[in-house]
Amino acid sequence: MYPLKTIVKYNPLNLADSANTFTTVYLGNYVPGNFNEGVGSHCGVDIFPIVTHDNIYACMDGVVGMAENKPADGNCIVIRHDNVPDPLDMTKKTTLYSCHLHLSEMSVTVGQLVSEGDVIGKSGNTGNVTGSTGEHLHFQIDRAEAPFHPYWPFTFADSKAAGLGFFESVNAGLGLENAKKFTVNPLVYLDRIETYNGTSPASVTPVVSKPIVSSVLVASLENTNPRSNVKKSTDSVPSNMWGFSDVPSNYPYATAINFLKSKGIVGGNNGQFHPEATVTRAELLKMVFGAAWVPLATGQQNYFSDIDPASWQAPYANTAKINNIIGGYPDGTFRPNNPITRAEAFKIIINTFHSGVLDTVSFPVFQDVTVTDWTAPYANFAKAQELIAFSGNAFEPNKLMNRGEVASAIYALMNRG
Repeated sequence: MYPLKTIVKYNPLNLADSANTFTTVYLGNYVPGNFNEGVGSHCGVDIFPIVTHDNIYACMDGVVGMAENKPADGNCIVIRHDNVPDPLDMTKKTTLYSCHLHLSEMSVTVGQLVSEGDVIGKSGNTGNVTGSTGEHLHFQIDRAEAPFHPYWPFTFADSKAAGLGFFESVNAGLGLENAKKFTVNPLVYLDRIETYNGTSPASVTPVVSKPIVSSVLVASLENTNPRSNVKKSTDSVPSNMWGFSDVPSNYPYATAINFLKSKGIVGGNNGQFHPEATVTRAELLKMVFGAAWVPLATGQQNYFSDIDPASWQAPYANTAKINNIIGGYPDGTFRPNNPITRAEAFKIIINTFHSGVLDTVSFPVFQDVTVTDWTAPYANFAKAQELIAFSGNAFEPNKLMNRGEVASAIYALMNRG
């Protein structure tokens, strides 16, 4: 059985029609509108719940091998399933591991025996899924041969070595062969074993009878050239479903904001996103690192005198320092609660997603940025990649960055081709 209630079955031959339920497919990527398997290294399936904090079920009999909170995975449960049909030969038996990430609650403990259909937790958005409204279940099944569980086919170091950010790595299929080797197409496998066992391949009975996402939003995510929509969105997104009540369809960055929300990267407050609100320096780090899946430093030196080592800000600031994403101020401070300027924000965002050396600036592209300004390479990159809609020929480096602009920049770099 499926680990989460769904309205439709997972059909690899027609995944575009179920994009509202299975938002990222097995061995898929994060490119809007691409629901093909085998084109990326996402080794699980992201499933949106029908209701908030919906029940998560054990998909087969097994024993709980992990039930803990992990920095990237959030509340994570791994169940070992012994003597189950081998995906390579259903007449043989093997051991598999089902992995459930980003849960809001865990109701089992390590060593506990569970039966198929037992409630093991609730869906959520913990870990590197930020916000309060974009929850989903990342579900995958690992083979016993996988070196660890939940298995992932590349590390942050692998991404950096390849000159790629996290989402770029998935989109490029980094580690794809290992993903194929050590994981199983999870929902296809569950359907197969139900058929093999002579039962009807059906998921848990859904509690609603119609999709919770309109085809309008699905269409808005099916643009194969995502940066063409960064400047202006004309898609109609229902504000009472996936959109925010204060982000109308004609807001310049509506497509970017709603895409990030659909991936659980941004959330709101009481249904509002506050796109024109400023962002503090620490808030920006948290938002960008969550989007890029940057592992946070733990137990490291505290690099800034104005950050309490026990605060939530410390691991983000220290991680940024260790990875040369930021340097801080000459007096040894980071000033985490200061609103961030456009120049500062682009430096952090670009340094996080782009590990290569930026092009040397030989001629100015903005009237207010000279070729010798430290901001010049970042300003040129931001304009070339259309990270936001600039006003005329001005970069306005000291202008405070707002949430809508941050969403636009992240969206563009996540889908940079």
